Amino acid sequence: MFKNLFIWLISALYACGTSNLVEAQSVPQFQDGDRVCFVGDSITHGGSYHSYVYLYYLTRFPDREIQAWNKGISGEKASHVLRRFDEDIALTKPNVSTVMLGMNDVGRWLYGADKNDAASRATQQQYIDTYKSDMTKLIARFDAIESEVIFITPSIYDQTAELTRKNELGANDGLRQCADFVKGTAAARGQGTVDFYDTMLTVNAELQSLDPSATIVGPDRVHPGWHYGHFIMGYQFLKAQAVPQFVSKIVLDAKRGTLQESDNATVTNLQVAADSVSFTALEGALPFPQSQTIAKALELVPFEAEMNQQILAVQNLRDGNYTLAIDGTRIGVWTAAQLDAGINLAVIQATPQYQQALKVQQLDDARHSQQSRLRSAAYVFYSSGLSQSDVDFKDPEAVKSFLDAKLKKVEGESWYGYVKQQYRDYCTQPANKADINLELATLHFELYQSNQPVPHRFSLISVGADVAAEGLSMAPL
Repeated sequence: MFKNLFIWLISALYACGTSNLVEAQSVPQFQDGDRVCFVGDSITHGGSYHSYVYLYYLTRFPDREIQAWNKGISGEKASHVLRRFDEDIALTKPNVSTVMLGMNDVGRWLYGADKNDAASRATQQQYIDTYKSDMTKLIARFDAIESEVIFITPSIYDQTAELTRKNELGANDGLRQCADFVKGTAAARGQGTVDFYDTMLTVNAELQSLDPSATIVGPDRVHPGWHYGHFIMGYQFLKAQAVPQFVSKIVLDAKRGTLQESDNATVTNLQVAADSVSFTALEGALPFPQSQTIAKALELVPFEAEMNQQILAVQNLRDGNYTLAIDGTRIGVWTAAQLDAGINLAVIQATPQYQQALKVQQLDDARHSQQSRLRSAAYVFYSSGLSQSDVDFKDPEAVKSFLDAKLKKVEGESWYGYVKQQYRDYCTQPANKADINLELATLHFELYQSNQPVPHRFSLISVGADVAAEGLSMAPL
């Protein structure tokens, strides 16, 4: 039910004259040589939407060598990003930067059912006005280093789900103002927006019409689920960039023995017999690798239909069932009618292309892990005030004493446990930037070695001929 609902919903957002369609066409795709910084707060720092986007580029555009950095820090506002801009962002020399802020700038603690008086509203508006001012300054800083900005609206605060977490009612209305500011600023510059806010808000409303406790945001009402909400966000980001539908598309005519259509694939050595078809294909991309962790999100977004189609169609085959093998590995059995309509190989894990994509994913997971170590260290360095202190950074005891004093001040707060763990790791497992950056450089090289497509030999044999020749039993349809 949810899947059909969401597919209808997304289609409506992009096909019914909404501004999202214009925005989707005007957000640029990343290009070969781009150096991209994903700038934000905890939703970027600890999130995965940008990792899904980068993995998509690794598999779909192996000819575009792109470097990407997570530049989010938990708890930050636009004013905090301004303070760390030169040494944490500008030194990376990005030519493209995505910016998603607002969740902390809005001052969620200022909202609630009992905080709707004139004084409260004035304070809430002051925070939003400060956000607008700081964002304007931040955009100017990106312009000064000639880094193109991709604007992202803040994700939503879920103030409508029936959850046990305290509801800071009205916070999401404040975020609406932030989202409108982002979209208005982008439009004034002739640019589009990646709109997380409206998409997530609409999806949430539809889900909650069926289940009041359903949410694509986590139980804290703030942080989208790592594999659920963040995959939907990654999908929305790619949607805004208007990425292509096809990994590849190959259409053959078995009766004529001809190649009818080829999209992002070069087909050679086509051989057609009465009960078989074989050919070699060099595809220009790999399928997007999936895992059980994103299964829930895949039920809600039309990612497969819109962005992950690796189509093989063979028309005018004789009636019957056919075994497909790639490089001698048996993939499955399909009817002539199914093959005529086309099968999507992108979702079949047995293919060598999918297995290659999984290796790319494993390397990218290692890249993400190393970058996370750097972001955790940056979180402690900047959020604790250590970066602006006169502490001797080379003196471990002095650093520990400084952080212990800071930790004492947040005892009893809901985030105390998180801060304590981050401070402890910073002192006991220091992140050596030089070593980590060397490892990241090595992983980058390996990623762009492992993601290059190679030719594969495809063979379709009628099941009768297959069994006679190979002694194989027919796989289930």
